[in-house]
Amino acid sequence: MIRNNLVDKKYFIPILLLLCVFTRILTSIYYIEDIDSLRFALSINEYSLIKLQPHFPGYPVFIFFVKIIYLLTNNMGIAFSIIGSISLFIIIYYTIKISKITSDVYSESFMMLLLFFNPLIWLMSNRYMPDLMGLSISLMALYYLLFDFEENQYLNYGYFLTGLLFGTRLSYVPILIIPLAYRIMKNTNKIKMIYSFTIGFCIWFVPFFYISGFENLLHVASNQTVGHFRDFGGTIFSELDWYKRFSYFIQSIWADGLGGYWSSRAFPTFITSACMIFFLYQFRYSGNWSWLKSRKYKLIIASLIIYLVWIFLFQNIIYKSRHILPVLPFAIILITLAYKYSRNHKPILSNIIATTLLFNLLIITYTLTIQHKGSTAISQLYTYLSKSNESLDIISIPLINYYLKSHGLKQKYIDINIQNPHELNQINNISKNNIVIGEFKKLFEKQYVIIPDTIFYHNPYMNRMWSKIDTYHLVQKD
Repeated sequence: MIRNNLVDKKYFIPILLLLCVFTRILTSIYYIEDIDSLRFALSINEYSLIKLQPHFPGYPVFIFFVKIIYLLTNNMGIAFSIIGSISLFIIIYYTIKISKITSDVYSESFMMLLLFFNPLIWLMSNRYMPDLMGLSISLMALYYLLFDFEENQYLNYGYFLTGLLFGTRLSYVPILIIPLAYRIMKNTNKIKMIYSFTIGFCIWFVPFFYISGFENLLHVASNQTVGHFRDFGGTIFSELDWYKRFSYFIQSIWADGLGGYWSSRAFPTFITSACMIFFLYQFRYSGNWSWLKSRKYKLIIASLIIYLVWIFLFQNIIYKSRHILPVLPFAIILITLAYKYSRNHKPILSNIIATTLLFNLLIITYTLTIQHKGSTAISQLYTYLSKSNESLDIISIPLINYYLKSHGLKQKYIDINIQNPHELNQINNISKNNIVIGEFKKLFEKQYVIIPDTIFYHNPYMNRMWSKIDTYHLVQKD
């Protein structure tokens, strides 16, 4: 029996791949938009864990492939976009294969377009980050671990890809814990399983260990792991506002991830919300929940629960919505199932609403992508300061100072330790030519006159990090 689906069409793979590559190269960015992107950009020319280029765990698999493409193109923006576009192709392809329950061209085309025009996925496909590559590998691993059961022919691919994921996006590994545990219990050939995982792990870890060195690796791993969970990682140990965490958690999935409405967002997001809610509301009457009885889908649901708990508690969900990326393919599968049911009962109305949803999603994504090709607030700040011929005392937090210094801005830098503001009492040698970056007026208002300078903005839904940056000057009081 020949299934009428997209992945079986001869034209599907080359056309989809070309579309992914072309559109992502077209929307490439050529500036450093945040600290994380800066670290990955610097690592292309000098890979160093000690210098946090990139930060631990080093992402060696991702850096390896980016370096190869960079050597071929000699263009950093295009190199990262090509990796993002190939990752997007894999994400679409394996999401369709995982969602066999849709099994018709109309539903799979709808799902493909939801993924292709997804705002967060599109932005991340151009960002200097490994998230999309990590998502593509985790989806492939999930598929081979749970869905390709015929004589376990490709099961070892799942183990190999799991080992590879450790060197690509370590924080995505929790989504594979349940499938791995299940296959370990069921797999009689454990030697072959260990062998496949070991190859996938060692193929990147051995050169990574050799380049980094044991002492450096141990030192950085210890400092960055402790720092992530206790200091700067945005986990519950450093950001214990449960309401704030939950609010941004929902916002990340619904608004940033799916393009739904949220406070202060544009009108098209309201329309996408109405369309998605319509399909999900109709779907409640379907009674078509037999697929939930399947063991593999139960395992997927359990995996998603573990991953959601992981990012809610131990990732910076407040400022970095990209952590919800592994959830999106499965949320889109659910929306597609709802659309399929609705189309079977109300075909004309459902197709109109689906077209409306996709059109408004295109508007949202196009708007954010155009803004993304501009500059973030921190990038605008650098451009502004680089045009100054004056010698300045730049006063800000270490991360912002690091960003400016790494861009070659040669000025005097004074770090503000927000965890110990009393240290500012020791700052008594600020020159007359100074600029303070950030909301720290209360720390200086007793000793200095505050003179506003410039405020830099970017759309927080494009990138939440430092979407507004205040600058001002300090004048010593008489």
